[in-house]
Amino acid sequence: MEKEKRLNIFEYADYREFLRDFNEMKKRVNPSWSFGLWASKLGLNSISSITMIINGQRHAGKKIQASLIKYFNFNSKETYYFEELVKIAKSSKNDPSLTILMLEQNDDLKSLREENTEQVDLFFNWKAHCVKELTQLKDFVPDGEWIEKRTNSLIKKEEANKLLTALLKSNFIETSNLNGKESLVAVSAIHPTKEVTMEAAKAYHKGLMDNSYEAINTNKEKRSLNATTLSVLKDDIPKAKELIREFQIHFSEEIEQNPADEVYQLNIQFFPLTNKD
Repeated sequence: MEKEKRLNIFEYADYREFLRDFNEMKKRVNPSWSFGLWASKLGLNSISSITMIINGQRHAGKKIQASLIKYFNFNSKETYYFEELVKIAKSSKNDPSLTILMLEQNDDLKSLREENTEQVDLFFNWKAHCVKELTQLKDFVPDGEWIEKRTNSLIKKEEANKLLTALLKSNFIETSNLNGKESLVAVSAIHPTKEVTMEAAKAYHKGLMDNSYEAINTNKEKRSLNATTLSVLKDDIPKAKELIREFQIHFSEEIEQNPADEVYQLNIQFFPLTNKD
């Protein structure tokens, strides 16, 4: 059975995601866990307060914030961060992009995140995957300044150097002596090293889609941007997802090379434009 873990509030940009992830973890750890049990531990008269917050129907008021802070045994920094997340969520009106923007613009909160989080999980960091793939280029130089220049400043040199260190520490790349010259080489695929959260996954895919948007300005001879709008049967959705996955695997097997000349990103999105419900 999975062991209970203490989630790090500083890893979250949305306090509701923190509560949702905590609730999901508790259900995996304890089959008897329920909103009723949680409400009781929080000293609430009914489950409606916590369920409405989780479902995005209301925000946590001062009273329930105090109950949650006490329940999670937050220290002063965690308490401040949690309360600020609630304020940001209220101000952003549940707009994820605005939430992230407001969080990034708050130097105090940004500093708290940097000070109190372990290394960001490399699995959900597209820049980490990019740096790992850069090691396979013929002209690769294990240096942040070179990476910044080679990626057209998508990855700044300070961040690039941190990622190289993190990848080495996690054994996803290693030092190698090639033709008498020391360099870095990829040795394994990047995999999750800690609790996977929806917040991390969403941030990862948002970063990839932001890159897709910017790719519109890339020379058309160097990129391929295609889209199809189609009507489908609900029962065929699992099949469609599997076909996309099979194509992704086959494409990678046929196209990826080592050593290589450039690093490319393949993004495939399949999502509904309608909602019968």
